Amino acid sequence: MDCSLFLRLRFAGIGLILLCVALGSDAIAEPADTRGASAHATLSVQATVPKGELAVNGQASFERRDSLVRIDLQALSLTGPSKPATTRNPLPPGGYTIVVDAATRAYTVWSPSKRTYYSGQGGGPSASVSPATPTPTASEEPSGPNLSAILASLKDLRQFAVSLSLSPDKTPIDGHPTTNFDFHFTRQIKGKDPVELLGRASFADDLGGIPLLVVLNVRGGPSSTLTAQVRVALSDVTQKVPPKSDFVPPSGYRKVSSLFDVIIIPTRTSAGSQSP
Repeated sequence: MDCSLFLRLRFAGIGLILLCVALGSDAIAEPADTRGASAHATLSVQATVPKGELAVNGQASFERRDSLVRIDLQALSLTGPSKPATTRNPLPPGGYTIVVDAATRAYTVWSPSKRTYYSGQGGGPSASVSPATPTPTASEEPSGPNLSAILASLKDLRQFAVSLSLSPDKTPIDGHPTTNFDFHFTRQIKGKDPVELLGRASFADDLGGIPLLVVLNVRGGPSSTLTAQVRVALSDVTQKVPPKSDFVPPSGYRKVSSLFDVIIIPTRTSAGSQSP
């Protein structure tokens, strides 16, 4: 498998976990005893891609304190689609830690193996979750979607539908009563097969709305071989406020100017190690 596919799958997994946590942090009520939480997260992906079958499994932990969310990506395995299928671990020893401020969209990423960290801004007011004094840098061009380009591309749409509905299903998850939402998204661009996404998000009623389970099913069109089933689940959820020190890089870590000085890009050699 090429390293670009490794990167897309890795960050897709991180994105799903962050989405799950962000949805929960927005749903948390105001009382102080519900402003913090911790949990264990698992990611499972089963997909069919042009070269064959692909499986991705990940393990992470998370903590939340007010608007701050910490994700520790601890393990990630990818199997296939090469023949014979092999299992690869694209993470370095110790994995990665990501801290996001949901209020400001500031983020910090650090690596125990490199003992480096990088702080960036995902949009909105300038802020930093790092204790270091920000270094002045040249202004960057806006990285958000170009509205003119989006509007100009509407003429190429052949299908587009989005639905979100509250499910009457209240089946408990790990003993927690839940509120469930079902969603359905379909999109087709001129000359291409439609892509359909169906799923459900389950939120814990007794944990301030923390999402316990997100399930996605992706299907390509008639001439596409792409299918995928994605599952992100939280377990061992506790509601306590973690210390502020959990949301800053450990002492002795060096601040760097590029995210790629923190992240180790998988290559065919470094990504091809066998998982235990």
